[in-house]
Amino acid sequence: MIDKVIKYLKSLRFTLLLICLLGAMFLAGLWIPQKSMVSAALYNQWKLHLPIVVGVFEFLGLTAIYTSPLMLTLWSLFFINLALVMWQRLPLIKKRIALPENRAFDPGNASGYPFHASFRLSPGQDGAAVISRLRSRKYTIVGDANGFYGVKNRLSPIAFGLFHLSFFLVLLGGLTSLYTKFAGVLELAQGETFQGDVLSYVPTPQLPKIGTPPQAAFTVTSIAPQMTNGTPTGLKVGLVDGHGETHEADVNRPYKVDSSSFLVTNVGPAPLFVVKDRSGKEIDGAYMKLHVMGGKTDVFSLAGFQFRAHFYPNYFLKDGVPATRSQEFKNPVFTIDVERQGRIITQGTVSPNGALAFADYQLVLKDLPYWVSFSVFKEHGVPVIFTGFAIASLAIVWRFLFYRREIIGAVREKDGEQFLDVAGRSEFYKSLAEDEFMALFNNLTKESRSKTT
Repeated sequence: MIDKVIKYLKSLRFTLLLICLLGAMFLAGLWIPQKSMVSAALYNQWKLHLPIVVGVFEFLGLTAIYTSPLMLTLWSLFFINLALVMWQRLPLIKKRIALPENRAFDPGNASGYPFHASFRLSPGQDGAAVISRLRSRKYTIVGDANGFYGVKNRLSPIAFGLFHLSFFLVLLGGLTSLYTKFAGVLELAQGETFQGDVLSYVPTPQLPKIGTPPQAAFTVTSIAPQMTNGTPTGLKVGLVDGHGETHEADVNRPYKVDSSSFLVTNVGPAPLFVVKDRSGKEIDGAYMKLHVMGGKTDVFSLAGFQFRAHFYPNYFLKDGVPATRSQEFKNPVFTIDVERQGRIITQGTVSPNGALAFADYQLVLKDLPYWVSFSVFKEHGVPVIFTGFAIASLAIVWRFLFYRREIIGAVREKDGEQFLDVAGRSEFYKSLAEDEFMALFNNLTKESRSKTT
């Protein structure tokens, strides 16, 4: 019974079944909304409209299909099948790369060799010269002129094992990434320091099941948006780490430390707003990381008031309406709605070192640095995955470009002349291989003639 199960698990039929089932699961993942890929609001709305359907999907694990028990079971069976196939093939690979023992090789009786030809050697020419020429063309030769066996790219069957090994490396890398992955968003203003605290991320980051969050400490020393004709084209961020060393990150070059990548993704103003009373005394104030680029509106609170801010990097009035000429901070201005208990008290504009009066207070814009956001990733499995793909690519190139060719040859004498009889075969490209054999032996005999004349 166990033998029958193992036989089925390593069969081609079972491999095809698993591939079809995995493909169906991936297609289902594209059709069924996944919890990790849609917002909580949209997911809850879908669940509210189709409670029974969503309940069934959740029970089967199809709303988290890529990590569901069913998907993990299919992957486990797939790699069991792959391991059994490799275990079955290893002796065959070892047998194929082994050279045959010296014996009488007869091309006339060589079965499984579709290419057969006979070449007349020049007077005085012998098989030893032919064998020497074949060896110079990277053929490994066993035997002598009375009967020899030659093989080129003898080790190419190893590529089959390497290709299957690459799947296990990709699996190992994927599992390592799954359990060690950290993902979060970090927002820091110019001059602000990050000490590796998880609470500094917004929102709460995805913590690894194994390992720790990024162990990094640095201070943002400069933020320099790159502009071309008023259009953002880049963003350079200067950093100083805990050892006093300087680094630079931008949107195409993350800052890397502790197997982690800090990738610059966004920028915005981080104004220092201060609320003063009628006497000029500061009663509240703070740097605010506002998400107001691209026409967005953000809200902040100070001294019990709520301020709704709209930002114009290069402010001007267009037909009496505030607008911006570009995204470059040439003439930065905030339009502010001051609210209390949901009622607008005052509306107005504030520029750097300017003030907006409201009630018995003033809102003063004392400083206008930038803030920058980093997408932070940490996972240890990516190099293993890349290694797996590299080995797979190497195996494919090795297998199909440096494919195996075999020949059997013997020199015989007839009517006082010597002839070279050969039989040949190749793993792939039968017609190309036959042309190659014809060209090879024609050149060999020509070279033999030119050597004896």
